[in-house]
Order: sequence, then structure tokens, then C-alpha cells
Amino acid sequence: MSIKGKLSRMKKHLSIEPAQDSSIKAASTFEHSPIEIPFYEKWKKLNAKAIHLDDHYTILRELQYDLNTIHGKYTFSEAIDIVDRWHEASFNHPLSASGRSPEELLFFDTETTGLSSGAGSTIFLLGYSQLTREGVKVKQYFLPGPEHEVAMYYHFLHDVENLSNLVTYNGKAFDWPQVKTRHTFVRNEVPKLPAFGHFDLLHGARRLWKETLPSCKLSIVENEILKFERGEDTPGYMAPMLYFDFLHEPDPEYIEGVLTHNEWDVLSLISLYVHISSCLLDYDGKELSTNEKLQIGKWFEFVGEKGRALVCLEQLWKEDSRNVSEDGILLLTKLYKQSSRESDAIILLEDTFKNRRFSSAEIAIELSKLYEHHEKDYEKALDAAVNGLHWLKETTKLVDKSKTKQTAEVIKRIERLEQKIKKASDL
Repeated sequence: MSIKGKLSRMKKHLSIEPAQDSSIKAASTFEHSPIEIPFYEKWKKLNAKAIHLDDHYTILRELQYDLNTIHGKYTFSEAIDIVDRWHEASFNHPLSASGRSPEELLFFDTETTGLSSGAGSTIFLLGYSQLTREGVKVKQYFLPGPEHEVAMYYHFLHDVENLSNLVTYNGKAFDWPQVKTRHTFVRNEVPKLPAFGHFDLLHGARRLWKETLPSCKLSIVENEILKFERGEDTPGYMAPMLYFDFLHEPDPEYIEGVLTHNEWDVLSLISLYVHISSCLLDYDGKELSTNEKLQIGKWFEFVGEKGRALVCLEQLWKEDSRNVSEDGILLLTKLYKQSSRESDAIILLEDTFKNRRFSSAEIAIELSKLYEHHEKDYEKALDAAVNGLHWLKETTKLVDKSKTKQTAEVIKRIERLEQKIKKASDL
């Protein structure tokens, strides 16, 4: 890169001279190459072109999809509908698009030379898909060599301008830290990183399916949940090797499969966002498993939407009480108590005992507390506490400090209840 070009951009970012409007490209930026791009005709066949910055360049690949395109179980038009529906939702959630337009969501993914987030790993592909009312566009910025990193980030950051609504898959832990690390090396010559916001769908996938899927890798979620099959895909672990082959001989055939892999990634993020959002918005109408409904209820409780969580879990109990897990029953009990519905909590726990679904110390202790403090029935409270102690002893065959502490607490409860009963009988 020329010294003149570097000084020009450094002046702008250091505010030595007035910054140009972001919509106006620098005078030294142009699409038609003054130098020969190796295998450029092959790049054109991949819907790609070179865009320059002084004497360096990045490869920009652009694709357009119709909104009626089906990707897995969903069309892209359904993503537009989901964003609109978030505006009407009566609850808050980290995945809510309320207050945002479809165009503001950037479904983002990177390809790197390694899994480390340190300085030794390089991002060689920045890809994203974006919804519009006319269709879905995919843009990929490819690094043709280490010396062109400034050009790649310069054009990418001028393009996106706003990264406050990134939708990723493990982007919080991996992709974004990588971008921040690499940006530090070129920050004096490219725009600043914009304000950062994030929808990380990996967290949602783990909440919903970590107990039912062998792994929450995107490819597995695609296949099992979205019903999208990639066919002949280039595995992600091969991307670094193929990129190094490209650096040795810059023929785009080496990385064509990597480009397609990344393209499918950013398109799958749209379908996955639709699916998880519809699970949250259509809890009543969507066909969900008992475990999915339970996990959604737990998720709402975790993010502070306790009213919504109560509605979800109460409905699940009424529909499929025999298959609700112990932690689901305990959470519903907790929500009943927080809503001053202790009588409903007692009915719930009594029904659990009546059907002998669980031999659970936790459930017995909860019921004991409710009998004691809400109904003032110390005999019932004592009976429940004794059952809890019996089950604790049955399950504590190995040394378990938490169980030992819990056992001591139950014994203390039993002793206190016995004293209350004795005191009441003496009156």
C-alpha cells in the first residue's frame, strides 16, 4: 500500500481532516484492477469481483435469493414475518427483534485459519446474509493474501457500518473476538468497529436441544431440526488447509467449497432464527416436544419473564403431566409461590406424590414447607419431611457434601416440626 494512501486514511481516522461521508468511497478505491488478478475469470464465474484499495484488494462475492426460496423447513419470507411478529409480542426476550427492521439483522459468520482466538489465527472470509423486502442478499469478503487484510476490513466495515444486530452461531465466543483481535492490527487504516450487539443462536440451540441431540453443531441442528441437508459440503475443519493451498496457488477452485459452506451457514442462520423465534412466539400452536416446551419455560424464567414462564409450564403440566421432569415440577412450584398461588403449588406436588412419579427429596421438602407455612398443618409437614429424609438416605450412598448438608437441614426441619406439634398438643 502506498505511503500516501496510508497517511490519507490515518488523517481521516485521527480527525486531522474532516471525515468524508461514509457513502462516498475513497478516491483510491475502485473495482477495476490496475494489476492482474490471478484466475480472475474463474472468480467472475463465482459471482465475485475484486475491489481495490490503493495497490491492494479483496474479493467480494455477491448472491441474491428470492424471498420464496426454501431453506430447510422455511422460506426466507417467513423471516420477514417473524421480525414483524416480534414487534407485536407482549414479552421481552434476548432474541426479540422488536424495534428493528428486517434489514438491520446481519446473519454473520467467518472462516479462519485456526480455532484459536489469538493473534496467530487469521480471518480469511467475512460473510453475511441480509433480509430485505425484495429478497436475501449474501456478501462474502475474501482475503486473497495476508498483505490485503487492510483492504478486506476497509471495504467490509464501510459496507456494514452497523454491527449492532449481528446474528451468529457461537459468534460471542469465537467470531467476534476474532474480528476484534484482527482489527487491532489494522485499526489505524480502517474504520472503527461499530457498536456491537448480538443474537447468538448457539445459546438458544443448546437450551432447546442439548439433551436430545448428539451435538449442537450447526450441521447437526440443520439436519435434525431445520431438515436442511447440505449434500456435498466442504467440512469446516478443511477450510484452513484449502486456504493455505490457495495461498500457494491462487486458484479459486481450492476455496469454492469453502465459499459455499459459508454461504449455507449464513443462510441457515436465517432459518434457525425463524425456527427458534417461532418456538418462543407460537408456544401454543407449534408442534413442540415435551422437553422443548419445558426448556422454553425455563428460558423465559431465566430471562425474567416469569409470567410467561408460568403460563408455558402450567399449560405443559395440564397437557402432559406424566412426562414433565422433576426440575419442571420444581420450577412450576417456584413460579406458583412467587405468584402467591401456594394452593396450586400444593395441588401440583400432591398430585406428583399421589401418582408416585418421583421419589424425590426435593419435592417432599417443598411440600413440607408449603404445609408448614401456608396451611399451618404441621402433621402433614412432618410426614412430608420424613419422606424427604428417607429418600435422601436412599440416594446418598456415596459421599456428597451437598446431600450431607441437605440431610442436616431436613433433620433440623423434622426436629422443629416435632417441637411445634408437641407444643400444640400441650396447649
